[in-house]
Amino acid sequence: MSDLSNFLAFLGLVTTLLMVWRQSRPARVRLLAAQSVLLAAQAVTIAAFTGRPGLLVVAAALVVVKAWWIPRALARMSRGAPPRPVAPGRSAGIQLLLAGALVVGAYALMLPVTASSALPTRGGIPLAFAMALVGFYVCVSGRDVVGQILGFLMLENGIFALGLLAAYGLPGLVEAGVFLDVLVVVLVTEGLVMQIRHEHAGLDVDLLRELRG
Repeated sequence: MSDLSNFLAFLGLVTTLLMVWRQSRPARVRLLAAQSVLLAAQAVTIAAFTGRPGLLVVAAALVVVKAWWIPRALARMSRGAPPRPVAPGRSAGIQLLLAGALVVGAYALMLPVTASSALPTRGGIPLAFAMALVGFYVCVSGRDVVGQILGFLMLENGIFALGLLAAYGLPGLVEAGVFLDVLVVVLVTEGLVMQIRHEHAGLDVDLLRELRG
């Protein structure tokens, strides 16, 4: 069980790093959907070994909400937005290097936790923490509004994976609260993005900063 759980956590981190590397918004959205499917598979794996049928409901909700509905909402937000070229000094290679440093830092921080834990999922905890750190980095360094939203969703996926692995399955009330929060955030953000595009004809963060005077 631990090998399968660790492998799924590793694949989740790989999709996170690929989202940092890829500059195409549609590709990033597809990778986010794939990451959500991997989280659902992680929930099914833990449900099979803990006997918690509630995790199967969580896995189904992950597929419906995060792998199907949210990618479509993100596609609506980015529809018609022009692709932004990579500026000098901000290439994908540099961002990927910084993300790799965050992965190393996550392992260093989580080493005492994994060393003292007896959970069969302990090997995936540093990987999930790294997902959250990289998601936070993408959120704060995003060059447009949609990119920052993607970073937030990556961060949320990392936190969800961390709770799933560190607690060996989350209580159903916590899981329901997480899904409700994400739904509300995405719905509100979609409305704000549409309003920003209507008022300023763009989603570029640098241009929006200039509007502050």
